[in-house]
Amino acid sequence: MKINDKVFEAIHRSNKVAIFTHIRPDADALGSSCALKMYLEKMGKSADVYVDADDISLNYNFIKGVSKINSPMLREYDTAISVDCADVGRLGKYSQMYYSIPVQVCIDHHITNEGFGQINCIVNSSSSGEIIYTIFKTLHVAPNKDIATALYAAIASDTGCFQHSNTNANTHKIAGQLFKYKIDINKANYFLFKRKSWGQIMLLQTALKNLKLYLDGKLAIMYLKSANFKECDVGNNESFGLVDYCVNIEKVEVGILISEIKPNLFAVSIRGKGKVDCSKLAMAFGGGGHPDAAGCNIFGTCNSVINKLIRATRKFL
Repeated sequence: MKINDKVFEAIHRSNKVAIFTHIRPDADALGSSCALKMYLEKMGKSADVYVDADDISLNYNFIKGVSKINSPMLREYDTAISVDCADVGRLGKYSQMYYSIPVQVCIDHHITNEGFGQINCIVNSSSSGEIIYTIFKTLHVAPNKDIATALYAAIASDTGCFQHSNTNANTHKIAGQLFKYKIDINKANYFLFKRKSWGQIMLLQTALKNLKLYLDGKLAIMYLKSANFKECDVGNNESFGLVDYCVNIEKVEVGILISEIKPNLFAVSIRGKGKVDCSKLAMAFGGGGHPDAAGCNIFGTCNSVINKLIRATRKFL
């Protein structure tokens, strides 16, 4: 993995770092950001993590530092580092703050990222967690149990527990190195892939009722409206993993989950099996991501958003 030398220079020169990741954060965003904070602290530096999110799923509380996100200890910073964010708009309300800091670094693994920092490290890897691990291994800063747990969460989640096509020999090698730090693998995998509140189960039931097939069974779309989240007493950040029920259906090439996050604004999660480049489909709506996993936001009513996605997907099949 080739890391931009300027990233190392920026880390060495930094003393007070603000770390930013994307809205609706997943385990890679949170694990990578918290691991980066802990690594920097091991080097004697100070760091805070910022995420534009009203609430973060309780499933991620096993990652040290998640509960302290958006609770800054510092008032000013010399370096800003964005992690796992495909474009600056995904920083949400913190995009202006990111650019207000003298040095801006962008670390990401999304192939659609055009590099919005002064210093960019865009690497086609399994996860941002894998990049963070490689950076600090090069700097000869060893992880500890908490850092290893955060990195495992990042890598395992973005590879679908090492099942997605972005998994390779190096991914397994890094995971194997993390095991040396005695992470609680059972606890991590439980919260990442198994734990469900009763509200999440009810949300799944609702989502499955709203699941339909299109384009001769090659496209599956499920939707969730804001009222559904309220009825199930869960936040709109609790729908992670539901899109897999769409793409795992036999003969389906593209699976999509749309979730209403604000009136007439839907977050769209797209998954594929290799035939359709999901990142290009997402880019048609101003989003991005990876060939088999991508996302975007679309304004409109539920029906209009579904129709837009059907028309766009038809062009790729």
